[in-house]
This record gives sequence, structure tokens and C-alpha cells, in this order.
Amino acid sequence: MNIERSIALYADMHIHTCFSDGTQTPEKVAAIAKDRGISIISISDHNTIEAYDRLRPACNALGLTLIQGVELDVSWGGTIVHLLAYNFDPDDKAMLELIDRNQAEYKLEGLTLVENMAKDYPALSLEDYAAYKKPPHRGGWKSINYLYDRGLCEDLLLDGFKFIKQYGKSLEFDSMETACEIIRSAGGVPVLAHPGMYWIENEVPGKLFKLLAAGIGGLECYYPVHTQAFTKKCVDFCKLYDLCITCGCDSHGDFAQNYREVVCDIGMLKIDTSLLNLQGII
Repeated sequence: MNIERSIALYADMHIHTCFSDGTQTPEKVAAIAKDRGISIISISDHNTIEAYDRLRPACNALGLTLIQGVELDVSWGGTIVHLLAYNFDPDDKAMLELIDRNQAEYKLEGLTLVENMAKDYPALSLEDYAAYKKPPHRGGWKSINYLYDRGLCEDLLLDGFKFIKQYGKSLEFDSMETACEIIRSAGGVPVLAHPGMYWIENEVPGKLFKLLAAGIGGLECYYPVHTQAFTKKCVDFCKLYDLCITCGCDSHGDFAQNYREVVCDIGMLKIDTSLLNLQGII
């Protein structure tokens, strides 16, 4: 996407709403983006696209360009990483099945967590958990909100992960190769989210060559915790292999807002689209 112009055009392509683990409604996200001078946005909720029914009219009313997006958990190299999918057909059967599989895996994790914890904490039960409704705008996931409201967590994020690690199950997701193939078949572009969360600078080239073979179509090069040197490594790699270059702040509203002492909020990067490569995405 190369446009000759004198006015900056900013994008934020990694934002979460209350439909996954964020705290803000789709309408609120659109309003904040507009207020902060962001012209192009994508909601990339975790393993759901439910926000888009409300997001599309909100963006249309404010004159924002909206890119269809979702953030998927995938298995790669013996670990779980996050894969952003952009501009795919939201009605594609295989894509919806992939999203459903991921949702089902997290639901099973929540049930396993509560079932295992109930042996040590009699106040918990699967029946109680089934009836529990997560506060819609608190952020986080149902399981950790349940533990929080039952008085077992003082902090949704840190305490919640502690219990998940001790009592939860190992998560199983589609491989990177399978997910990339499904996204591409649905007309979309698979982009690795926040590579700086997984590797240090000198690991970038070797890891990215393997991602090419897996079918990756781009990198989220611009991200709040990436150093300038790390960002340059990613950008240079994308330019060399004609991959998409994207940016995103990974805003969750008031939930999990700080990472590595960096506040991740809508539009904080102010990356002009002239620095990006959004071919096939917009």
C-alpha cells in the first residue's frame, strides 16, 4: 500500500474488545481510534469474530477503514504462538471451524481447571462454573474471572495464570502450517503476531526462514515492546521476501495494559501506512 500524500495515515491492526479478553465495546474502540487520529483498524479478538456485527456499523459511521481480523492460537516449534489473520472471508467454512476448534479448546481448559481445583477448593464446582457469567467489560477469560469472584485471585492476570499453570491442561491447537493454509484458502493473509514476544534479536533470521516454509504471509513488525533494532530486522526480512509489514498495539483496554513497563493502548505507535506493506490485506 503506497499512497502519495502529504497527510499521515495511521493504522492500528491489533486491538481486542470485550468479545474476547478486552474491556471495551466495539463502539468504544472505534470512537477511541477516531479520536486519536487512527484511520485504519482491525479488531483481532482471540479466536472469535463476534465483535464485527457491531464494529462494522460503528466504523462506517466514523469513516474508519476496517480490516477483518482475528488472532488465533497455533502450534509451532513445540510451543503455542499467536497468528493474526487478515482480510479473510468471515463466512468461510474451514476458517469458522478453525476458530470453533480453538474456542472449544479454551472452554475445555476452563472446565479442566475448575474440576481439578475443586479437589483442593471445595467452594468451586463445575455446576457453579457453568452458571457463572463473566462480567462483560472486566477483561480476561471466564475461568480467571470465576476464580477472582470466588476470592481466590487478587489479580486477574498474574494469579490467574498461576492457577492455570498448576491446575490447567496442556492446550492443543492446529499447526502453523495448517492454520496458514486455511487462512489463505479463505482469501486471507496470515501474519505472525508480536515476534518480539518469542525471540530475541539475533534469533530473528533463523526463525523467520522456518516461518516462510510454514506459509506465513507477514510479520507484525511494529509492536510496542519491540526495540528499534528488532523492528528493523523484521522489516528488512519482510522487504527481502515481499511479506506484509503490519503494526498493532495489542490493546486490551484496562486489562493487561502494561507489558515490560510499556503501556499497550490504541494508536500509541502512530505508524504511518507508508512504512507498511498491506498488499492483500487492504
